[in-house]
Amino acid sequence: MVMTMEHADDSGTALLDTGSVAELFRRSDPEGYDDARRRFYREVNMNPFKRHPDGVLRLIDWSFCDWFAFECAVDPASVDDDGRDGRPRLRLRRENGHGNDDDGHGDGGRDGDCRDGDGYAGPSKSPYLVAAERLYDCGRIGTAHLADMREVDATNFASMFWIDDANASRSRMRVKDVRNGRSYELYCPPDAAKYDGAHGGVIVNRIARVRGTWRPCAIAVYEARRPDGPDTRDALMNAFGKGGYHPDFPGWIRLFYGRAKDTGLDMEDMADMMGIPW
Repeated sequence: MVMTMEHADDSGTALLDTGSVAELFRRSDPEGYDDARRRFYREVNMNPFKRHPDGVLRLIDWSFCDWFAFECAVDPASVDDDGRDGRPRLRLRRENGHGNDDDGHGDGGRDGDCRDGDGYAGPSKSPYLVAAERLYDCGRIGTAHLADMREVDATNFASMFWIDDANASRSRMRVKDVRNGRSYELYCPPDAAKYDGAHGGVIVNRIARVRGTWRPCAIAVYEARRPDGPDTRDALMNAFGKGGYHPDFPGWIRLFYGRAKDTGLDMEDMADMMGIPW
């Protein structure tokens, strides 16, 4: 369940497998899990009449696990509500989830205290954080691992990033969030090697700041090295920044693999209409 991101110059950052987190809640709260899954796939809005490649279906399922672990919220009253057999009886809050922006502040449901009027008491936590603290209480992970996981939970956010520079020798990438123009230096040996020397292209992924360093903490939703010119960069910055189009995480998935809410067309349909190879 616990993974580490390791490199010769890095002692390894501890991460939880979001698939294991989702499975924990599927067993302890099947109704809440099923409801969250329906909401996610309804927002992604894939075309049911098209055959989708197995790789795309796996990617979207992994993305659901990431969204579930980081952006849903746990009913605080269930955190210590174990059954007689000692197994956790964790439950999700029956409302929309939450997301973090790049300052660690939520976009929705989980940022702040739950109100007594909603039937909840105390601050809500993500399934990711609850699972991490549970592992710590059981002696499965140590203090350092828990600290890493808390930082990941507090700072993670997903966006589209323009690649300004990639340097394999330094295991670093310098990227820019297309929504607000903020720049980040990411520690990511595999991606830095893949895009070594690139000064353009995009990656849509979730990143987090751990031990003072930004790094990816999930599987990339989409990536492309071309087109990589300044015109493309400016167009993306205008559309997602000045244009005010700020998708939530299911919205990023829908943009590339689902159907637009207004037209009902997916990216392949739009490309065909415009005569663009896809």
